[in-house]
Amino acid sequence: MAYQGARARETTKDVMSVFAVTKVRLDSEEHVTHVVWGVVDTKSNRWVSPEVVAPVAEVLDAIHNGDQVVALFATTHGHVPGQAFVAIDHENGKEGIALDGASIPGREIQDIARLEE
Repeated sequence: MAYQGARARETTKDVMSVFAVTKVRLDSEEHVTHVVWGVVDTKSNRWVSPEVVAPVAEVLDAIHNGDQVVALFATTHGHVPGQAFVAIDHENGKEGIALDGASIPGREIQDIARLEE
């Protein structure tokens, strides 16, 4: 299926905003369907906007718009940043998101806190 709207544009090089993902909802195939995210200021490590639930389509729009979307992993002392999310094509032909780079034990999508139904 052809992309619509912002998802049809090429990814730009300049980062516009940085979004942090603290929770994900996965479907039966372990694909991300929704996230809990918000805009962060990377210089102060503070939230710029409240966290909200968003469908993966909004995350894809942000990535294609040039925004950076990073994973945050919960620890006993708060959250630690992980890899950035990138747009990928699933085997079923749908676009989705995955963490960029090599696999890191304990820092995979399955290790991000879960957003319950």
